[in-house]
Amino acid sequence: MAKHTFTRYGLSGVFFTLLGPGIFWLAYPAGPFLALAIAEGSCHVLRYLTFRHLVFPRSHGFHVSVPRYIVAAIPTTLTGIVVVAMFRNLLGRTTLTLLVAIFSVSAGFLWSRFVYKQPRISPPEG
Repeated sequence: MAKHTFTRYGLSGVFFTLLGPGIFWLAYPAGPFLALAIAEGSCHVLRYLTFRHLVFPRSHGFHVSVPRYIVAAIPTTLTGIVVVAMFRNLLGRTTLTLLVAIFSVSAGFLWSRFVYKQPRISPPEG
C-alpha cells in the first residue's frame, strides 16, 4: 500500500508541478497577481480533491481535511505571492513563470520535510 501511495503522490506532484505554471503562464496577460490567483486557486482545489480521493483515500486509513490541506498549501502560495511581487516588473512572462515554479516547489518540498519529519527512535542500548 505504501508503495502505491508513494507512486500516486509522485505522479500527482509531477502533474501539478506542470499544471500550475501552465495555468499561470496562460493567465498572465490578465495580470501577474490575477494569474497567480487563478493558478493557485484552481490547482489547489484540484490537488485537494486528488489527494483526498486518489492519493490518500480514506479507505486506506488516511484523513485529508480542508484545514490540514490549507496549512500544507500556505508556504507555496505565499512564496508565489512574494516572488511575483518582487519580480513582476523585472522579468518577462516565461522567466517569471519558471521562477515562481522553482521557488514554490522548493518551499513545498522544504515545508513538507519539516511538517512530516518523524523523529527517529533509536533502539535501546544494552
